[in-house]
Amino acid sequence: MRLARIAVLLLLGSLACHVDRKLEVPEQTRVVKCETNAYMLKGLCDDEVEYLNWAAKYPGMPKLADVNQEGLHKIVQDTKDVDRAAAVYYHRVISESRNRELVEFLDRKQTVIATKKPDFSSKKLLLALAPGMFYADNPQTGADGQELRTMAKELGLAEAVIPVEQTGTIETNATIICNFVKSRDDVQGIIIASLSKGSGDFKRAIQKCGDEPYFKKVRAWYNIVGINKGSHLITDIDQTWQYKMEARAYFCWNGYNWDGFMSMRAGAGAPLESELKIPQQMLVVNVVAVPLFRFVTDRARPFYEYLIRYGPNDGMTLLADSAIAEGVTYVSWRNDHYFRFPIYRPRMQAFLVYIVEKKFADL
Repeated sequence: MRLARIAVLLLLGSLACHVDRKLEVPEQTRVVKCETNAYMLKGLCDDEVEYLNWAAKYPGMPKLADVNQEGLHKIVQDTKDVDRAAAVYYHRVISESRNRELVEFLDRKQTVIATKKPDFSSKKLLLALAPGMFYADNPQTGADGQELRTMAKELGLAEAVIPVEQTGTIETNATIICNFVKSRDDVQGIIIASLSKGSGDFKRAIQKCGDEPYFKKVRAWYNIVGINKGSHLITDIDQTWQYKMEARAYFCWNGYNWDGFMSMRAGAGAPLESELKIPQQMLVVNVVAVPLFRFVTDRARPFYEYLIRYGPNDGMTLLADSAIAEGVTYVSWRNDHYFRFPIYRPRMQAFLVYIVEKKFADL
């Protein structure tokens, strides 16, 4: 979720710094009110309401299944406004009944959890975390999912970090994930929570061992800001000799796996470009960050601005690539890949309750 060390961030940031781009500077400051409750959101500002109203009337891509990179990119090109494309993505997500039902469940359940937490300890469930890149060297970034794992323990779930290589290739880490699942015969069910690069690792694990009998105990995938189809940032570093040389020097100096970094590239022929078949027993819950331009964090800003040339994004991956299509999707409006606005703690736990009630009620 919080993917890279400061040096790597500076490196990726330099990619944007070398690109000429014009930024619109308003002649005067516009004062907006943020008091509207609409589109399943509270405290929307006037400009946000305008964007979402526009998205509701936009005739293209009428259903979420129609939304794709090309269509969202076209909106950016036609309107010169990435926020309109982001609003269309959000609107199409909440227009699906299954996604609206998820939000309504979270709204109800978080109120209950705030006063009394359920106890699922008798079910013998495990929340296994597929972490983000550099999780071992920089646990303070949140890539190890410590906060989420603590929340799981409060609900009576066992928790563990899958010991993947922090810069391992998706192939290597997928094998580690498969072996981890196979070894956990001490639990009755497993929820895999993945952060950022961890989602790419787990996607490959499903392709490798998702049909194995031992994998049936994995009944849920909690996919948080997942890099499921790679990142164009990494692709463009690989295709630009200056950035590639700088990046390789950094990885070599720190003993990191360059092939692991490259395995997260995007585009035709990239390791994560292949389609995924979700096992029949598995529920997928996506959490996608959808920022507006003015809410993007300083950390994500250079990456976000660079990726606008491909379409609306969260500062690390494109919105069109962020969710597993077969799953139910929750949009964290205003947030980018690094979550400037933390999700309310009882709401985060409500996601876990949703998963347990949907997939583990029989245990």
